[in-house]
Amino acid sequence: MHRVIPDIDRNKKADKIVRTIMTPEQIGLPSKLWEWAVNDTIKAITAQQEAAKVFIIREIYGKTSDKSERKRLLELLKTDPRADPWLHRIFRKQYQRGHTFVRNQIVYQNNGYKCKRLTRNTVELQVAGLNRGKRVSLKLKCRHVLKGQIRLIQNGQGRLEVHTIRTKAIPAVEKPVKTIGLDKGYTEAFYLSTGETVGEGLGELLSRKSLRHGRTNRNRYRLFQHAQRTPAKLETIKFNNLGYKVKSKRLAQEKATIKNLIRTDLRRAINEPTQIFAEDLTSPIVNKTQAKVINRKLNQWMKGELQDSLVSVAKETGSVVTTVNPAYTSQVDSQTGTLLGQRSGDRFTRYTGVVLQADQNAALNIMHRGSDTEITRWMKYADVRRVLLLRTVRYLASDGKTVTEALNLGWLNSKFKTEALRLEASIT
Repeated sequence: MHRVIPDIDRNKKADKIVRTIMTPEQIGLPSKLWEWAVNDTIKAITAQQEAAKVFIIREIYGKTSDKSERKRLLELLKTDPRADPWLHRIFRKQYQRGHTFVRNQIVYQNNGYKCKRLTRNTVELQVAGLNRGKRVSLKLKCRHVLKGQIRLIQNGQGRLEVHTIRTKAIPAVEKPVKTIGLDKGYTEAFYLSTGETVGEGLGELLSRKSLRHGRTNRNRYRLFQHAQRTPAKLETIKFNNLGYKVKSKRLAQEKATIKNLIRTDLRRAINEPTQIFAEDLTSPIVNKTQAKVINRKLNQWMKGELQDSLVSVAKETGSVVTTVNPAYTSQVDSQTGTLLGQRSGDRFTRYTGVVLQADQNAALNIMHRGSDTEITRWMKYADVRRVLLLRTVRYLASDGKTVTEALNLGWLNSKFKTEALRLEASIT
């Protein structure tokens, strides 16, 4: 963090003033700059909504062949999707919106600011403002000329702070030293195809954090309802018990602990240029109804932090991260590449009776899928299942077995019965 200082002459009497942090009004920073940042966020949300409409148009054409009905739905999509219940439901399904309460910071990329040295201990930062072609000058007490992405934050006291992220990036080599697959999990952050675990004990930390967070919120809701029923205590309860400072500080500490656990172990496991294959878990899992407690724990899984940690460590070591299609990676036998076998918890039992570690088996499948030409990253799960069942049927035929025999022996899951028999009939 770098502190903003006033534009004054360097002299002996000024040493004490140099250490002060100025307010936006004192340095001439327009207060509307924060409003500009909010408007920029709204533009990004609008762009995401427009991207979701592309998929909704496909849904409309698949729903009906009536031209008049299609025209009506397309017009409502442009004007008011909430007017039609079906269209409203599809819009909410495709547009996975997020929520943010950040209103006090602006992020600048390289082309959004200029930084030059004034003295040994001070630099001048010129950031883009509301007026085109004119920049706002800030004086920082800092020994380094700022580079890369910076974040200008207005803290709770009305002061300005400049935050930077410094990462030592090593360019990726043409031929990595080794190749590994990573399986993302809940009990541990990653399970490597080599058998190593990264972030062991993550599930316990996340569960403890989730349970404490839920318990605290329940107590706060009860206290709020009690305050509503007793107006005499309303202001006292709000002032002493319903603030966000302690709650936010505790939550930030827990997130920092989890982040430190993940990145420390990941740096230990990946310390040289490596070709890394990982699951693409950006798409939300639909049609999954879980209990409220389980759903809350999974929401605290921090998939974003896992991916950010992986990308950060890859930059530091010169590694390359490639995401692959995650469909059925935990149900495939890594030795044969078929769906012969059963997973139960942390155990994957092959059709031969050999028991493998389930997470390591999935990590091996992810590594193999990185070089699989038939299964692409954007392929639908139904198409992936068809490719895997086709390989399973051919493997059984080469061994002199049929799908019916594999089902009777318990080698193949019964949920694949209908499609496997149909593929076997088409091949024969």
